[in-house]
Order: sequence, then C-alpha cells, then structure tokens
Amino acid sequence: MKGVFAFIGFLIALPIGPGALDMNWTSKIPTEQTLQKSNVKLSDVASANPGAVVSDMLVDQAIDLAKDHDAGNRAFLTSRFEIRDSDFPEITTTKVTSTKFIKAPSTSHSHPGDTSLLLDRIDSIYNKMSLEERVGQLFMIRAHSNLGPEHVSAVKQQIKKYHVGGLCFFQGTPGGHAELINSYQKLSTIPLLVAIDAEWGGGMRFKESGMSFPRQLMLGAIQNSTMLYDMGIEVGRQLLEIGINVNFAPVVDININPNNPVINDRSFGEGMYNVTAKSYQYMRGMQAAGIMACAKHFPGHGDTDVDSHLDLPVIGHSLGRMDSVELFPFKTLIDKGVQSVMVAHLHVPSMDNTPNLPTTLSPWVVDTLLRQQLGFDGLVFTDALEMKGVTKHFGPGEVEVMAVIAGNDVLCLPADISISFPAVIKAIDSGEIPAQRLEESVKRIIRSKLRLGLFKSDTANVNPDAFPANGLALKGELIENAITAVSNEGKLIPIRKVRKKSIACLNIGSAKTTPFQERLTSYTDVKNISVTQDQLGQRRKGLLDLLSPNDIVIVSLTGMDKLAQRDFGLSAGTRAFIEQLNAETQVILVVFGSPYSLKFFEDVPNVIMAYQDDPMVQDITAQALFGAFSFRGRLPVTASSRFPVNHGLQLASLGRLGYSIPARVHMSADTLDKISLIVDEMIAKRAAPGCQILVVKDGKVIYDKAFGHFTYAGKRAVNMKDLYDVASLTKVAATTMAAMTLYEEGIFLPRQTLDYYLDDVQNTNKEHLVVRDLMAHQAGLQPWIPFYDATMSKTRSGSAPSKEFYRNHREADFNVQVARGLYMRDSQMDSIWLRILESEVRINRGYRYSDLGFYILAEIIERQTRNALDIYCTNTFYEPLGMSRTCFKPLDNFKVGEIAPTEEDRTYRKQRLQGFVHDAGSAMLGGVGGHAGLFSNAEGLAILMQMLLNGGSYGGEQYFNQKSIATFAHRVPNSTRRGMGFDMKELNPDRDIHTSPLASDGTYGHTGFTGTCIWNDPENDMIYVFLSNRTYPSSRNNKLNKLEIRERIHTLIYKSMGS
Repeated sequence: MKGVFAFIGFLIALPIGPGALDMNWTSKIPTEQTLQKSNVKLSDVASANPGAVVSDMLVDQAIDLAKDHDAGNRAFLTSRFEIRDSDFPEITTTKVTSTKFIKAPSTSHSHPGDTSLLLDRIDSIYNKMSLEERVGQLFMIRAHSNLGPEHVSAVKQQIKKYHVGGLCFFQGTPGGHAELINSYQKLSTIPLLVAIDAEWGGGMRFKESGMSFPRQLMLGAIQNSTMLYDMGIEVGRQLLEIGINVNFAPVVDININPNNPVINDRSFGEGMYNVTAKSYQYMRGMQAAGIMACAKHFPGHGDTDVDSHLDLPVIGHSLGRMDSVELFPFKTLIDKGVQSVMVAHLHVPSMDNTPNLPTTLSPWVVDTLLRQQLGFDGLVFTDALEMKGVTKHFGPGEVEVMAVIAGNDVLCLPADISISFPAVIKAIDSGEIPAQRLEESVKRIIRSKLRLGLFKSDTANVNPDAFPANGLALKGELIENAITAVSNEGKLIPIRKVRKKSIACLNIGSAKTTPFQERLTSYTDVKNISVTQDQLGQRRKGLLDLLSPNDIVIVSLTGMDKLAQRDFGLSAGTRAFIEQLNAETQVILVVFGSPYSLKFFEDVPNVIMAYQDDPMVQDITAQALFGAFSFRGRLPVTASSRFPVNHGLQLASLGRLGYSIPARVHMSADTLDKISLIVDEMIAKRAAPGCQILVVKDGKVIYDKAFGHFTYAGKRAVNMKDLYDVASLTKVAATTMAAMTLYEEGIFLPRQTLDYYLDDVQNTNKEHLVVRDLMAHQAGLQPWIPFYDATMSKTRSGSAPSKEFYRNHREADFNVQVARGLYMRDSQMDSIWLRILESEVRINRGYRYSDLGFYILAEIIERQTRNALDIYCTNTFYEPLGMSRTCFKPLDNFKVGEIAPTEEDRTYRKQRLQGFVHDAGSAMLGGVGGHAGLFSNAEGLAILMQMLLNGGSYGGEQYFNQKSIATFAHRVPNSTRRGMGFDMKELNPDRDIHTSPLASDGTYGHTGFTGTCIWNDPENDMIYVFLSNRTYPSSRNNKLNKLEIRERIHTLIYKSMGS
C-alpha cells in the first residue's frame, strides 16, 4: 500500500485549476519509471480529463476497497477516462485464445461454505434429479402479477412441464408478486430462484406501490459511497419480504458514452473508480440482507450507442482498453465476492471476432475470460435471450444451446421454452453439450439456492402484505447528498435574504403546480407559474413581461427525456426562452433531468442539477435552494468543458428548516400517529374545535398536521396555512425577541430598575422594580386589569360598549379599532397606561403570573427603538426570517377566512372575534401588546424557535449570539420554571407542569390563553408547536387544560423518540 499512497500523492500534486485547462494533460501522466517506483503499472493508468477535480473522498473509498489487495494492485484516483485505445497495452486483435489477459487481483475464490457436508448435499440433490429436471434448472422464465389468469396458468404449466429453476418477475404489485410466488414455489420440487430487475428498488417494477430510490446516475453524484450499503440493505429487505431472492443489480457499466440509449442513467457514471466503489457498496448491502446481487452487463455496456434490446451493439475497443476500463468494476466485485454476473449481448471483436457473435454466446468471453482469467465461480446469468441483440442472428433453441456451451449457468427469458428446452436436451444427448458442462451449472445453481437458504426457509409462505416504504428516510438522505450546485456566479444559491425580495418560479414541463413549487412557498412568498413547452411557445412574450421585473426567477425543468438523441426533450424554443429571460433578470435554473443536458446551459450563471423528476427529489431540491442543508454532490459524468465529471460546488447550509419524515430522525411514525387519537378526543369532548401541530427534530419538520375545523359547526377545515391568535406566545415571539436584540446592543439591561428607562414611573411604586423580575413574573404586579370595564355602559341585558368611548366607524379621535365596526376613543390608550402605573404592587414579590409586566416591557422597547412593537418585530424578525404568516393585526394582510375565530364575545365586543385579538387589553392598544396580539401559523413560530436552537442564526443571518439565548432561556434566581420572558419546564414536582414530564430540564417556550404552546428542547434538538382556538365559542371552556391535551401530545412526541 505504500506505493499506492505515493502514487496518489503524485496525482494530488498535479496542477488543477483554470490554468490547467491549457495544459497537455496526457504529457503529465506518470512515466514508466515513476510508476515503477510506486509499484503501479503504466497499463493501469488512464489519461485524466482536463479540468477534472480529484475527489479525496473517492480516493479514500477506493483505498478502502484496495486495503487487502496484493501489492501490485492499481492505485485509485478519480478522473474521467479518455476513449483512446493507444493509452492501453494491446493484447491481440484476433480471436483470443491467449491467457496473457491482465488478471484481477489474485485472491482465493474458494468458498468457505463449500465444506464436505455441503458438497455432499449438492451431490445428493443433483444425483436424485432426472436429466429433464437438471436441464430445467438452467431456465429462468418470465412472470408478471398483472397479466391475468391465462398468464398465471401458462407459468404454472411451464414450471411443471419444464422443471424450470427460476422466475424473473416484471410488472405487477408487491402483494400480487408475493401471492404468486407462494403459489409457484409450491409447484416446484427444487425451490425456485426468484429474480427481478430492481436496480433502484422495487419501484422499478411496481410503479404504483413500490419503493424507488434514486437512479444510479443520481447516486453517482454522492461523495460518500458507503451510503449505498444502506440502500442495498433496504432494497434487499424489501425484496426478501415478498419472496424475491435475486436482484439483477448493480449495473457496473461505466457510462462513457453520453448517447448510450439503454444504460444511461442506470450507470453510476463515467468514472470507473466511482462506479466501482458504489457498485461494491450496493452489492455488499444486498448480499448482507440475504439477496443475491448480480454485476451487469459483462464485459461492459457503457460505451454503446445501440440498445441491445433492439440490435447487437458493437464495441470496437482493444482488449487492453476493455481490461483497463470496462472490466475494472467487474474484477473488483468478483474479488469482493459478488455472487452472480450477467453477461450482455455485445459484439466485441477484440475479444471474439466471430461475425455477429454476442458476448453471451462466446466461450472465450464467458468461460476463458470470466471463469478462468477472472476466476469467477458464482452464477452466470445471460441477459434476456428474447432480446434482438441475440435473436437477430440466432434462433430459439440454437441460442440456448450456444449459451450453455459458452459457460452460462442460467438462461434468462428464452424466447420460446417449448423449442429451447428440447434443443438443450438433444444437445446433451448428442454430446454437443458435455455432461460435465451441465453438471457444473446445475451444481452451481443448487449451491446458490442452498446458500440463499431456499431449502431451509418456507418459500411457499412469504408475506404478501410486507412491502412498506421504510426506505423513504434513506431515500431522502441519498437525495440530499446527490443534488449538485454546478454554477453560482451570481451568488444566489442558496437564496439568503428573502425580505422584500420578489421571487417567481416558472416550471416548464407541466401545466400543474409541482412539488418543487409547493415547497418553495414554505420559505417565502413565491409567484408560481407552470406551463408545458407548447404553452411556453404560445405565451412567450407575456411570460417574459410577467417574469422579468422579479428580483429572482427560478426556472425548473420537468418532464424531460433522458436521451441525448432527443435533446433531452428540450425544444430549441425552450432553450432560447431561458437564455432571453436570463438576459433580463437573475435566473436560477433547476434541472430535474439528465446531467448531460447541462451542455445547453453553459451561459446560465446559476444552475442546480437535480437529476430526476421525482416528487421527493423536487421537494428536497427546494429545501436545498433555500439552505436547509448543504450542497455536496458532484457531477458523475461530463456534460461539457464547463461542467466536467466531478464538478460540483460545495455550498454550506443556511440553517433553515428542512422537511422530512419521522424515520429520518429516528422517530416512530406509528407513535406519532397516535397524536390523532388525542386530537379526536379533544374535538369530541369539545376542548377545542381544531388545531395545528408541528414537530421539528434535528432541524427537520417531521410532523405538521392540521385537525378539525374553525368551529364545531364543521364548515371550514383547518389547514397549516391558517392563522391563530397565539395569545401569550406574544411574550416570547415578540417582546422577548425584541428585548434580546436590545440586550445585545447594550441598551436593554435586565438588572436595571424601571426608572432607568421610564420617567413616568418615578415617584410611583414601579420605579424600583427590576426589569428581570418583570420578565420572570416576580415583580409583585397584579395578574391583569379589565381595562374595558371603564368603557362599558349598563343596558337592560347587561352591558355594552359606551357611546362615549366607541363609534361604529372610524372618525376623528376614534381610530383604535377593537373589533369589526367598533372603534375606540384614542385617548383611552393613555388611560390604560395610567391605570398600570397606579396599580398596586404586592409586598411579597414571589412568583405570580402577570400580563402587566409585558405592557411595561413593550413600552420600554418602543421608546428605545422609537418604533411600534409590531413594526420593529416585523422588520427585525418576521420578514427577514421568512415568517410570512406571522404578524400583528392580521386583517391588514389576510382575509378573515384565513384566521381562526377565538370567541363569541358576549362580555365586551358583543360579536364573533375573528382576525381581531382576543385579549381585551391588547385590543384596546390597537391590537399590539407586549403580552398578546400576535397571530401566526405553526410553521412561522417553528422558524423563530429553530433560529434560537441554531444559536441565533437562520437563513445565513445572525440574529443573536448563543450567550444571549442562554441568558434569557435560563431560570432566574429563586424560580423553578421562569426564565426572562421564557417559561420553562417546571422542576418542582408538587406544581402543575405545562410540558411533558419527559422534556429535558432545559426546555423553554410558553403557553397561550387561547390554547397554544411552543416548546424548544435544546438537549433533544426538538421543537413542539401546538395552536388551537380552545376559547371558541367561550373562553370559559377549560377542558383543554383539564384533559392535558397539549402535555399528552408532547409526551407522545418524546415516546416516539424512544424516551
């Protein structure tokens, strides 16, 4: 290994950067002498691609693969390989019979499990079989679960008549497959090998109910190849559940040819070491799960421009080139224990120049090369024998006989088994197929079935209902690691400041709003427009006029084609439109399609490659665009000179909220689902008519659901965009935030007395009250004052707003709107302040909850900032954070139908309160109070709380330092639950607790009178938001507290974490 490290050091020393583009890179390849010193062969080195970046991570992964190889092994590097045969040693140009082929690293290919007991078992099974049963083991036939009873009957007939050894399943459903596998296994004396093409998971065949991971080309962008091991485990687990035991994956072809019509995005890319590392991890995971993996398509299908389903591709490379590039992944996986290999239908004259002979039927390719030279002793599958790549020149029966003679073990999908089965029998009887040749293959098949446990397990009773999508969390993680920022000249990615920034998104490819566009609106207001390419052509000018004035236009491309031959489905008009739009405004282009299409967008300064048009990919890409996580991917292929393989910008996260599922953060979705039972109880017992619940764990929203309705009448269902009156959460989400900002500016000093800030309090019982005590509710203030009492007049039925103080329309001196059609006299606001100053202060200054302290704190903040509290908080926090649905006085910006009602007020305003603050004192201050007045949806509050968990940063902006947060969210002296502004978990077991008892002691937040709460748990990196209107129709309803609805839900959340 010393030589390997020396060689890698040499590579890293090569000049990389703009100046390197003009260099003759082939002249910089190490000389024979240099390589001899580092124990690396010249024939093992391919020429580097100009501008390619050497990835240390891939080098390290490759070294890990090479750790136990012999000293003469190849050094691993990451670069693109030029297609030049002159770079590789020539072996021969005629039909090869030589054994001079460069071998894979020498290692023992004996199987540790091949004990004498196992060999005896294999012999015993083999010896009991008739010739027809032995021949039948070679055949693997087609099976579907969606073709009806005639197809099922035909498959059963072939199992019984031809004793087939295996089935290859295609379209259907997981349950349908499982039921049929149960049925088919019962018919077979020897358990069936059951295979499937599930290269990216079961979703490749189960279109509606299967789990699809990203395709291999997207996975090739991931820098941490070990993630593919986890994917292999999960794919294997899911397939085993329905009775599958062989997966025809991984595809280890190196897709060097951008015009490849059949491999393309099924390959991990064009870098042979990247392909090898990822193929190895995927294979290792599947086999660890108990699934037989299959490396395909031997000897390498990546540099073709013909689909072997339709014709026979010809590869004209020399044997040296094939050995050094195409065969490299196969050699490594064989050395690492891959259990099967699939041979492709290719014509490679440098290997076998027999005219029109596919590699599948070539004895030299299958036997001499794969078996003898590479030492592979696992199962060899043919590619489908019904494909034109083999049937164009050879007929049924002839194909299968030649395939067996060539050395293949399993004959996949014969075109007509009624012809091929007797043809193989006849060839054996005549000696054309030696008996030993048959014995070798059948015993390998038996050995494989024994190793897969098919003779031990009850293969006739697999579970037809066990195909859950448990891999979604892993899929999300893979996507996050693959998305690639390929250009960021305008420094727009990720989008930072959203305040007062006009952003539009044009999706081209679908007339419907896409998941990408929907997720964008979680971060800021985005004008979404969706058009097909035809509609784009029709509306070109209008769209340009509409989009150009925006500060940023995000253009997303969906519905693309993967083939270069069809320009990836992008018309010239579409490409011209993007170019013109880019000239008129700042454009961020997001491509949900082939990375090869980037060649069309070299002049676009800001580009994200998202690889696939998949709903989850779209959602996660939108999160990446706004900085929910970092960009880490690198291009797995070369698109152009500007976008070479391994290119990718590493852009840091901005700490914004992400969105995922509970499993992603190791929480139980089943446990969280029980929240709905508590909510059902809440509604049924009329504790509240509806609510929003949101949970954030590790920076990701993993639960956000709306329940119930605005009222018990059930006419308007709650959604997550709706606004609730959050009542005393205002104390935290507005007043405390403002106080913390001023604290960091040195003008808000918690230990100072009120007379330091307010001349009004001098010579009153308030002048020596300490600010910190006000924030912790231990200043001795009264709990509240019913200010509205003094403005009411008596009526026969009770009381009503006095005409002395109120008007039903705005007029001079009556500008304070307290409800719909109700305006208070302006001077009454001063009266409120005077009543607070004149209010009593308790001699005993112990804890007693009081709103009055936050009236006073708001006054201090407004005088210090010379701004109204609502304007200050909006400008300082809500707008820059992207809290677009958090505000005071919501009717200034939202329709009344978007706001949950709080009460049928029979005491003061005599009407339904909807859009006007519930708290009477706040209403009399114009809807803006330090204690109440804020409206929000759950998501807005979660953003604010996440900023605090981030240590004061969010979206690339720093709002607080961690020390300030720790100062305020810390219990004040002599308190078991109160910080400065923040409520905290009660530590005294004899007192009521407003959090879950499972919450950590450092949990902080607040509750609200209307039935709300927000809690941050720094120890568990978790946020809980609950919003309801429990006060509707009457605030006297206290069932939410008595039933402990909020606390029980909070506890369930902890239980979902395993607490």
